[in-house]
Amino acid sequence: MSALLLWTLLFAPVPELGSDLICCGGDEVFILSKDERSLRYDKRKWSWRAADSPRIPEESQKWFRSTDDCKPLPESILITSSSGGVAIVRSSDKACLFLANVKNAHSACLLPNYRMVVASSSGGDELVVFQLGDLPSKSTDILTEAKPVATLPLPGAHATVWDQKRGRLWALGNDDLLLVEVRDANGALKLKIEKQWKLPSSGGHDLSAMKDSSKLYVTSNTNVFQFDKTSGKFALDDAVGSDKKVKSITQHPRTGEVIYHRGTSEHWWSDTIRFVGGREDVQLTGQRLYKVRWAIQR
Repeated sequence: MSALLLWTLLFAPVPELGSDLICCGGDEVFILSKDERSLRYDKRKWSWRAADSPRIPEESQKWFRSTDDCKPLPESILITSSSGGVAIVRSSDKACLFLANVKNAHSACLLPNYRMVVASSSGGDELVVFQLGDLPSKSTDILTEAKPVATLPLPGAHATVWDQKRGRLWALGNDDLLLVEVRDANGALKLKIEKQWKLPSSGGHDLSAMKDSSKLYVTSNTNVFQFDKTSGKFALDDAVGSDKKVKSITQHPRTGEVIYHRGTSEHWWSDTIRFVGGREDVQLTGQRLYKVRWAIQR
């Protein structure tokens, strides 16, 4: 498969995926669907481990022992792991369409011109950009590990969001939120910090788009903020602004409903998916959750 065809699939119009949830933590990524009668999330409709993808070499499967983000793409999921793995996995057959090794990878997003950027957290402390290449002709052929084409230092890099309207990248580090210009200059890709904001509290963790496209959710170790892109100001979220250790927060781009996950007081993980509003929390006994996303691409 050519890179152009792959990109066409990734940026194809997205069908309405309703209210399914993508969950990750540990070595498994899975999708939960809602029972329309009970309205409870008690049906696991899809799951993935690295061993399910023949294109991932056996020695590279250990990169996915601690998955920490799971973003929906058309017909596929973008997965990162603090054990070093980055992959795009096709939902229908679990084929791996892209594979890279990034130290303490914590999140990623697609960029224009067949590229992807990964947040390499503590120990890496940078943004890492890859060029998507052609795939092997057979689904069982082993993928070659992708190599970076550009980097940008960012202490504690934790999250990335591409802003299509502005043509800029938002990136979150331990203490700072960056607006980054991504451009080609003299045959080389350049990442340039255009603006930078100090976080109101340290430990930047999750960054996600809101239904109101002028704002972003930003979480830290101790707070959840709404960031106004125009004014450059942070405001505590009315519902969960004082919640600590929020590892992910995501707003449904159509309904506006918000889901989030926070660690327990003792651990980075918990077994509970939480909702803002009246919907009952979902407890998955024995599960070590890290991030939960709506299974629909913005």
